[in-house]
Amino acid sequence: MKRSAVVLLSALLAAMAGSSPAVGEKLKVIVDQDARGPCSTDMQSVLMFVQSPDVEVLGITIVSGDLWMEQETLHTLRALEIAGRTDIPVYRGAVFPFLNSKAEAERWEVMYGEHLYKGAWNDGMPGPYERVPLPEGEPTTEPATGHAANFMVEAVNEHPGEVVIWGGGPLTNIAMALMLDPELPAKAKELVLMGGGIDKAEYQKEFNWMWDPEAARMVLRAPWKKITITPVDISVKTRHSEELVARIGQSPNPIAQYIKEFHRTSPPDADPDWVPWIFMWDEISVAALLDPTLITEQREMYVDVDIDHGINYGYTLAWELDQQHPPDLRKAWVQFDLDLERFYDLYADLMMRQATPE
Repeated sequence: MKRSAVVLLSALLAAMAGSSPAVGEKLKVIVDQDARGPCSTDMQSVLMFVQSPDVEVLGITIVSGDLWMEQETLHTLRALEIAGRTDIPVYRGAVFPFLNSKAEAERWEVMYGEHLYKGAWNDGMPGPYERVPLPEGEPTTEPATGHAANFMVEAVNEHPGEVVIWGGGPLTNIAMALMLDPELPAKAKELVLMGGGIDKAEYQKEFNWMWDPEAARMVLRAPWKKITITPVDISVKTRHSEELVARIGQSPNPIAQYIKEFHRTSPPDADPDWVPWIFMWDEISVAALLDPTLITEQREMYVDVDIDHGINYGYTLAWELDQQHPPDLRKAWVQFDLDLERFYDLYADLMMRQATPE
């Protein structure tokens, strides 16, 4: 059988065995996100879950990464207010990685070269507890009581075998939940992640997993029933374009107008093939969970993260199933291609949809 046929067959089989719930049932999801706002790939992915009629968002857990956790929590609360979904609880999570730090990132740069992106560690960013005005307006609601990791454990134990844990940022919160309850992977339905990169060296320097490599390794090596990964390889095939925003902006609904007002545009001198904030990194991961048939190519692989504090610290490591690999690794379904037009249609439809609070 030719490789293309094998890839297509594996994608179809994986889609048939995906996370879609039975007819009439909503998919229970915990959304773990480094929710940069307003109107970033992070927030747009959160809103896709919130807007989907097929999903019950049990809670949103916030982790530092693109911004600091406290700032991200405020952006998330405000986005939920705009969406009319203040019924969804938002939990504060990890502020700092387990071992990595801004000083470590700066040491790495001195030795090996500049990081393209450092998230909350970028020059000029506010501090971890510094309050800055929100351009979209200040939230009037408060985060839920308790820590994100505790909530994850409690929610999965309350609904054993039913909850998808979806991670769109660094994996510190999920790793902390594993330390609280090592049996969590067996009780969850599936782990779905946006992170890592496979086929090009520059893709392997993916920010989510480089922010907290030790947490990423812990999570990827845990015995989940199923792991699905949306890597850089597929993300860079998308564009949150002006045309897509204009299409969404035709709707008078508050979320559509939020996207129209606060989406980020490309600077005039930008390389059209590499403007990181217009790639739809996290939105693909959500769309594929909602409709697995959107993915036209995926491979089952062994995936890990380098935690040696050298030149490849935080880099994605991956092996095909027939390749020699280290022990204790887990298989994951890794996505590589998608039906772009159907993906854009699903995203636009969700963003233009009238919110329906529970």
